Amino acid sequence: MKHLNLIIFSLLISSVSFAQKNQKKIEIINADFTYVNNKSHPDYWRLIGNVNITHDQTEMFCDSAHYFSEKEKIIAYENVKVKKGDSINISGDILNYDGENKIAIISKNVIFINKENILNSQRLIYNLQKKIISFNSLSEISKGNQKISAKKGIYNTIERTYQFNDSVNYHNNNYHIITNNLKSEEKNQITILNGPSKIYFDNKVVFCEKANLYEKENRAEFFKNTALKTEKYILFADSLFFDKKNNNLKAKNNVLLVDSINNFFIESNNAKYTGVEKKMIFDKNPLLNLVSKEDTLFIKANEFHNQEILNKETLCAFNNVEILNNEIKGKCDSLTFSISDSLINMYEKPLLWIDEYQISADSMSINYYGKTIKKLFLISNPIIISEQDSSLYNQIKGKYMQGDFLENKLKNIDVLGNGQSIYFIKENKEIIGMNYIESSNIYLSFKKNRIDNINYKKSPYSITTPLEDIIEEKKYLKGFNWKIKEKPERNGIFNQQL
Repeated sequence: MKHLNLIIFSLLISSVSFAQKNQKKIEIINADFTYVNNKSHPDYWRLIGNVNITHDQTEMFCDSAHYFSEKEKIIAYENVKVKKGDSINISGDILNYDGENKIAIISKNVIFINKENILNSQRLIYNLQKKIISFNSLSEISKGNQKISAKKGIYNTIERTYQFNDSVNYHNNNYHIITNNLKSEEKNQITILNGPSKIYFDNKVVFCEKANLYEKENRAEFFKNTALKTEKYILFADSLFFDKKNNNLKAKNNVLLVDSINNFFIESNNAKYTGVEKKMIFDKNPLLNLVSKEDTLFIKANEFHNQEILNKETLCAFNNVEILNNEIKGKCDSLTFSISDSLINMYEKPLLWIDEYQISADSMSINYYGKTIKKLFLISNPIIISEQDSSLYNQIKGKYMQGDFLENKLKNIDVLGNGQSIYFIKENKEIIGMNYIESSNIYLSFKKNRIDNINYKKSPYSITTPLEDIIEEKKYLKGFNWKIKEKPERNGIFNQQL
């Protein structure tokens, strides 16, 4: 038992000796004058003039200090400097140093300088053991063209990272950030935002809750409740990716561009902006909404391009274009919407359906002025068809047609040049014959989207043929093509919107 007690005692002595070796005492390297007075200040020594103190490989300088030897504590005054190697250099007016816990508190007119930046504060806490520097009052850090101010912050001297919290303002030559949570990685030159933030740049502002800004690569990533606001529009998305070098932008998932000035918005699951072409492309299930109190017009396509063409902002739709509101339905291969002119142009075999009428032409234009359809222009080989019976169709065609709308409802159509019409005649609800008429100009008036009156402006050439004598090929005008199966319906994406 005696041998066991001796071994335990020896181990305890060894442990205490090891701890004392590693817990070095504060060393006073220099003081011009040292005052010890057991009556006036029995707890501390007064050190005066060119005071130099060292502890844990950290040097401290000041004009005067109180050294509490039993508590391993220093209170230093005037021209205070704390240095560790060439990476830590702190100056201030007052230093409170707790040697046992290795914590230095530097107060008043504090400046922290390292290789990368300068931090100005009124109070810094330097934890030598954890190797972190923190502040809890409004402080500002500057590095080249960067300036960051915050009410709270921590600097990790090993990882060389800053964590700023509460009222953070970040400025550099490219952008300005307002947030409550910003992390700056000096080594990688990355700025990380975690929490609601605003980023201002190039007359734009980004709102987000998470972001990574790569200063070396001049690019940024924005996540969670993301929005980009410009003078013209707001772009919402789940995430945004911005390349400043090439001035390119990508928006991913739940993309929504809102133009409140021109009252339209575009939905998509993917969008990209190319700075070289100054073009915004929406290419994943995009849907254009031309908003109106009376009747919003919806347009969908495989892709939408928003760009300037001949100094006019233009929306272009490509492939499988469909349009729809309460009054009209249509389709074409491609379409342009000139925002300043309020003109919709439909190309490559465009088709419109207004109530029972199918309208086609080589190309069409719709004047969408004041958020309602005002005029319809049918250019080259226009033809209007309505189904009279399962195999009989009323038809009107001409060289050019122009229609007028009132409150989004078709009011009239002028057929100009080479007017032709086929109408099937009814008597007692039975079709008895077909009337073929030629007239250079024809005027159609509509009531409740149905033809109410037809006026042949110049003396028409007319032939009426009894039903039993009609030759099959004479039932159709040149260019006849009934495509009712292609008529867009309120299903799928349209059904979700209406």
